[in-house]
Amino acid sequence: MRHGREQNIDMGVMLTDLSGILTDGPVNYKYKTKCTWLIEGYPNAVLRLRFNHFATECSWDHMYVYDGDSIYAPLIAVFSGLVVPLARGNETVPEVVTTSGYALLHFFSDAAYNLTGFSIAYS
Repeated sequence: MRHGREQNIDMGVMLTDLSGILTDGPVNYKYKTKCTWLIEGYPNAVLRLRFNHFATECSWDHMYVYDGDSIYAPLIAVFSGLVVPLARGNETVPEVVTTSGYALLHFFSDAAYNLTGFSIAYS
């Protein structure tokens, strides 16, 4: 599920709104999932990604974040496992920042366990 204007592209979904929420959906994500989202801002603009919820199978299901419009852009973050938001007392939840005007997020899961997934606000 995605909130905001979107366009289908070969590698997944391109989000063109300047802010929105990216989520895997209302239930646990599926086994053997491969999803890619490209958030497009203004050229060389800062995009901020805030992980409001993140729960995946630790060390097996991953979210990769790139500062650019492809997997060849700089890899700036990798998430796997549980990330608890600041509202629950964890001050280590990062805000991921890109400076290229783009953020490429690639998520994949294996065939074993699936959890509640993620909700990521971007602006």
